[in-house]
Amino acid sequence: MVGKQIYNNAKELLLPVLCNWWRARKAKKAQDDLYTRWEQDYDLGTMPDLGLFDEYLEMVIQYGFVTLFVAAFPLAPLFALINNIIEIRLDAYKFISQWRRPMAERAQDIGVWWGILQAVTNVAVLTNGFIIAFTSDFVPKQVYKYTDDSTYVHEEGTLENYINSSLSVFYTKDFEQDTAPANNKSDIFGNVTECKYRDYREYKDGAYKPTLHYWYILAIRLAFVIVFEHAVFLFVNVITFVIPDTPYEVKVQILRENYLAKEALFSSK
Repeated sequence: MVGKQIYNNAKELLLPVLCNWWRARKAKKAQDDLYTRWEQDYDLGTMPDLGLFDEYLEMVIQYGFVTLFVAAFPLAPLFALINNIIEIRLDAYKFISQWRRPMAERAQDIGVWWGILQAVTNVAVLTNGFIIAFTSDFVPKQVYKYTDDSTYVHEEGTLENYINSSLSVFYTKDFEQDTAPANNKSDIFGNVTECKYRDYREYKDGAYKPTLHYWYILAIRLAFVIVFEHAVFLFVNVITFVIPDTPYEVKVQILRENYLAKEALFSSK
């Protein structure tokens, strides 16, 4: 994400400057070094045919990186903030000194981009919920702390013996052919008959199958995703209700302007 931001900023800054320099160089040669101000303005770059599409696309992609994977990379919002501070100044320089003044067009809002941002937000909530539930030990630790595990005695609310409870036993006699270590260092470790690995499995009916605890943890993880998703959306809805898009004072002024416009229209008739 950081590398893409640096590349985009460098391209947005250097490309218009180089194009304008090349056009100015050709114009000076053609007109005997007489290069008036209006001609310099005319030779500036023009806004792309798609308008602000690239600018919106860049921000939406950055928003996707920040929201979809923030649980995996918590520093993403910080890098996005730094990038946006720099981006504001670069865009201001580009619009003011490197591009011709674009034709103004009225727009009610940002259009389809609003729907795209909402879709990314909804997917991001689910993505982060699954990342927290399935790629971290948060759920297994909470289950171990607040449930009774008869295999390993521990005080409720603590993680005593948690590591042992999260390990499964593998018997070295079950190594497949040509998969056992060539040198098991028996002179150091002695005759090792079993080892442990991270999982909830047990040897049963000639195979290592998930234990009942495995399915219990899986069910809790799925339940956590559902609770997490509902909690986030509830929080968002509360914030949206408490902080409206249009302040009350602005709404009153808009209604007043509409009333005065209708009154002026009726009085003129």
